[in-house]
Amino acid sequence: MISVQEALAILHENIPEPQRQSISLSQAYKCYVSRDIYAPEPSPRYTNSAMDGFAVRWADCHNSNRQQPARLEIIGESQAGIPFKSEVVSGTAVRISTGAMLPQGADSIVRVEDTKEDGTHVEIFSCRSLGQDIRYVGEEFKKGMLLFSKNTCLGARELALLAAVGLHTIEVYAPPRVSLLVTGTELARFDNQEIKPHQIRDSNAIMLASAVSDAGARLRATVHVQDSLEQTIEAVREALEEGDTIILCSGGVSVGRHDHVKEAARAVGFKELFWKIRQKPGKPLFVCRRENTLLFGLPGNPVSAFMCFSNYVRPVLAELQGTASINHSLTAKTAERIVNNGKRTNFIRVTVEDKPNEIALIKEIAQQGSHMLSSIVHADGYIVMEPGAVLEPCSLTQVILFS
Repeated sequence: MISVQEALAILHENIPEPQRQSISLSQAYKCYVSRDIYAPEPSPRYTNSAMDGFAVRWADCHNSNRQQPARLEIIGESQAGIPFKSEVVSGTAVRISTGAMLPQGADSIVRVEDTKEDGTHVEIFSCRSLGQDIRYVGEEFKKGMLLFSKNTCLGARELALLAAVGLHTIEVYAPPRVSLLVTGTELARFDNQEIKPHQIRDSNAIMLASAVSDAGARLRATVHVQDSLEQTIEAVREALEEGDTIILCSGGVSVGRHDHVKEAARAVGFKELFWKIRQKPGKPLFVCRRENTLLFGLPGNPVSAFMCFSNYVRPVLAELQGTASINHSLTAKTAERIVNNGKRTNFIRVTVEDKPNEIALIKEIAQQGSHMLSSIVHADGYIVMEPGAVLEPCSLTQVILFS
């Protein structure tokens, strides 16, 4: 068996080259950009008003007050989307809306509340500073400035900025394609109402399919494979021929007579990277590679499968999308003593109590059995503890969150 750290290092060294693609901005949510993005135009695009009021010349009204207001002729209006096309000359003013283009000749904005108009003229009661309430072209950023660095995740805010500068297509890392092969003759679909006494309902397919989607990858197919070497070989070969980046196999990686994933992978030309990790749960994790495809043989036990996905598959999917990690973590303190008395690294599931202005508090889930789905359902995340490690109450530790 190898250590958790060794397994992660081997995976990192064997991750296929991420694929890139150009897509519509409307399809780019949660994608990672594959190159630096520079502003194709300045922001604001043109000099405009930050307020509703009047565009004026500072020289005409800088000495104005309520006792001696400046009286200016109103010669037109600049609306958002309909600019005033003439020039503001001495003794004149132009009505202006928020966001409207500043007319030629004007150099300051006087707010509506600092004026009084009679239809043809406006009285200016105050103009405190030259250039007041003007948004100058390029004051947020100039053309050619860096907007986003490579590997930035595109969320709602980022997409808004890209749309604002007219970038309607964007180059991103292509979401990895995944095939999910769920092995086990004893498995019945979860929605099968006529399950036989010797069968169990398949929970891995829906769990792993959801986990793949949550990690930003695209699930191409989910296939139920009988405990047959021939069927397993055929399923692996088909996924390989489809060009999937990741093949996830659930079950069939132990030492039983009906565990065929390792043999099937070798038959199709995969080279083993490792099998068995000194960890609990999920010891029999099997990983192999052929060219640009990685095959993960996850344990069939649902909890072990999920923990192996969280700790190994999810980080790989992150790197394939151009980011170091999509696992979220936090520093928390222990509410009670936590001990790993075993001989393997233990992924201990914990609950997190996170109160405002306090360090989060964690507690170990009472039932840690790898056959107990409730141990991941009721947990908020897990901590990684080496053999013999002890965390006394109020010890600080890193928690890897499930969501």
